[in-house]
Amino acid sequence: MGAMIGFVLGYVLGTRAGEQGWNDLVESWRTISSSDEVRDILVGGLSIARDYLRQGAGMMADRLDRDEGGSGLRVA
Repeated sequence: MGAMIGFVLGYVLGTRAGEQGWNDLVESWRTISSSDEVRDILVGGLSIARDYLRQGAGMMADRLDRDEGGSGLRVA
């Protein structure tokens, strides 16, 4: 998270520093985006998203398996 805050601050300062500031910002972004911290955040976020999708798919399958006079789903 600290890396992202640093990037935002670097962006603000870099855009005011001209072309050299922009080049420094680009190099910083490359360093940050290839860091283990960012990779861990992305992997964790993807893992959470995958778990939520599995739960949602399971809930939808349970709902469709119920046969109480229909699918249990309302027509939109």
